[in-house]
Amino acid sequence: MLKVLHTGDLHLGMLHKTRNYPEELRQQLMDARIAVLAKMVETANSEGCQLIVIAGDLFHSHNVRKETVLQAVRALEVFEGACVAVLPGNHDYYNEMATLWKTFRENASEQIVVLSEQRPYPLCEYGLDAVLYPAPCDRKHSTENRLAWLTQLEEKPAGQWQLGVAHGTIRGISPDLDGLYFPMERDELAETGLQHWFLGHTHVRYPDLDMVENSGFAYCGTPEADGFDCSHQGYAWLTTLDGERVVNRSLQTGRFRFAEHTLEIRDLATVEKQLEEIAAETLLVKLQVSGRLPQEQYQQRDASLRQWAEQVAYLEYDDSLLTMEVSSASIAAEFPQGSFPYLFLTSLAEDGDHDALQLAYELVKKVKK
Repeated sequence: MLKVLHTGDLHLGMLHKTRNYPEELRQQLMDARIAVLAKMVETANSEGCQLIVIAGDLFHSHNVRKETVLQAVRALEVFEGACVAVLPGNHDYYNEMATLWKTFRENASEQIVVLSEQRPYPLCEYGLDAVLYPAPCDRKHSTENRLAWLTQLEEKPAGQWQLGVAHGTIRGISPDLDGLYFPMERDELAETGLQHWFLGHTHVRYPDLDMVENSGFAYCGTPEADGFDCSHQGYAWLTTLDGERVVNRSLQTGRFRFAEHTLEIRDLATVEKQLEEIAAETLLVKLQVSGRLPQEQYQQRDASLRQWAEQVAYLEYDDSLLTMEVSSASIAAEFPQGSFPYLFLTSLAEDGDHDALQLAYELVKKVKK
């Protein structure tokens, strides 16, 4: 039996500058990516894994700080199993001249193998009856994958477990409209005759199940969510190969959660209750608020939302679709008594048709502009 922890897309060194995060939070998001790597190694040890496979994009770019590279090495060195196999992805693609991989290799022990070449990697010297067949990235973008060398291989080295490791998209599964991310086909993977493919690049797990058997390939997803297009809590796979069975069990790994919510409200008490339900210590929230509020509450909305923001790590909200509920008092405050807008809107208010009143008010405001 062979037990493998399958991860990838950690993007260590990501600076999280795409949004206006407070500096303290930005640093926490960066630190969380290192912390999740250490957490996964600890899990691999407790589960008795013999192998860790990192299926690309361990690092966010070639320009990460040296200390980030050393932190990654230190985290991986704690692994008690036989071997750690690291595949270069499209963000940290392999280049012999790149300082990134020179620094990594110079500081890593022999237990850590960089799958930088298109060739079989027998793991017998690590005491594992397994062979890895990598498809490493050698640039940021490519319209062609790196599987072709496998079709030209005359003979596979001996090994009970014949396993592929690749970074790129699969048509129909991974978003890649222009075909720039080393696109692969399901049939291509199947035709290699390998028992299982460990895949990286797509930041969500696939299959999206807590457990799956003999799937042929699996995307691990990112172990630590990195933005609002990634709403899960971070995943990795614990893959067990036993006889003819390949079982993937999903592991939840991340610390931070990103969530987008749309709320239609009529009073602040309602929104505060809803916000409390989605609040969590490490939650980053993007909120779209619509509906309408009584005048007094409408004027207090900013203060209420800012107060709630203190309950979460980060709140970004858009209330441009939120309007003030028109009332007799607000009509009198805005329009001269006896004017047509005043008389017309007051008449609708007295009829109690709030929807018609709201529509009429908005039309009057447009005409005034």
